[in-house]
Amino acid sequence: MKPLFRFALLALLAMTLSGCGRSFLIGKWTLDRETTLANLTAGQEKPAENPGEGFLKELVTGLQKGVSRLLLTQFEGVEIEFTATERRRVQNGTGEAVGYEVIERPEPGTVVLKYADGEIVTWSRADTGLRMRLPGEEEHWIYFTAVK
Repeated sequence: MKPLFRFALLALLAMTLSGCGRSFLIGKWTLDRETTLANLTAGQEKPAENPGEGFLKELVTGLQKGVSRLLLTQFEGVEIEFTATERRRVQNGTGEAVGYEVIERPEPGTVVLKYADGEIVTWSRADTGLRMRLPGEEEHWIYFTAVK
């Protein structure tokens, strides 16, 4: 029994040191619409210092909200599954798979992925499960929860 225990311990250590341990991404995820909408609209009702810039700021904010909600519709009814090497998007029994590689770990619980098609996306842990950063200057996230 001792040699088996040593082998298991050595295998666990090798996987941990080589980065082959289980990633927080691995699993099946679905859109958490309520959390996403709550975070998209949070903090957007700040008063402007200059009345002239208030209208412009409200216009830009409204456009950003509209675009963010439009982007959100592409995730409704979709299951996203991460394996160790690919991301799968499945909707109504059909979907697509694309390979990925981790190109950066800017902080614990956050990874920057480069998909095989060249798209680069930031994913991180969230209280509800996962979140994906939307492209753009503002920091907006789409939240996902584990499929039950």
